[in-house]
Amino acid sequence: MSALLAVGTGCDLVAPPPPPPPCGAPGDLPCPFGTLCEDDPDDACDPLRGPCPGRCEAVPCGEALGLTCSEGQVCIDDPDDDCEAFVGGPSCAGVCAEVPQPILCAEPGRTFVSHSQDLCQQILFICEVGWVPFYNSCGCGCQFLG
Repeated sequence: MSALLAVGTGCDLVAPPPPPPPCGAPGDLPCPFGTLCEDDPDDACDPLRGPCPGRCEAVPCGEALGLTCSEGQVCIDDPDDDCEAFVGGPSCAGVCAEVPQPILCAEPGRTFVSHSQDLCQQILFICEVGWVPFYNSCGCGCQFLG
C-alpha cells in the first residue's frame, strides 16, 4: 500500500447544482426555481393522451427574445444549442440560471490536501509536527494546532 503526501491551499469552490427532479407525472414535485416542466421528447408517452413524465428545462432568456430572468438569476449562454454568442455570432437565446453561491474553503491555519470528499476517503496523508488532520465539507488536510 502506498501513501500520498500532499500539500494544498484553500480556495473558493462553487457547488455544482443538483440535477432537477422529474416532473409532469402524478406525484412529481414542481420544477425548481428558474425551470419549467417540458415534455420529454425522448420517451414514447404522448402528453395529448394523458399525463406523461417530463423534464425540467431552463427558462429561455436573452435580449433577442426580450426575456429577462427572475431576481436571483442570470441569463447565461445555452450550452445545448449551437449558437455561439461570444464568438461574434448573432444574438443568441440563453437560459436562466441561479447565481452560484460560493463555498468558502479558505480557512486560516488549514492547508488542504484535497477538495474531493471521495478522494479524502481513499488517500493517506501525514501532517507535519504541530499539525493534525481534518475532514470537512470542503475536503481534507492539515490544521495547525498552535
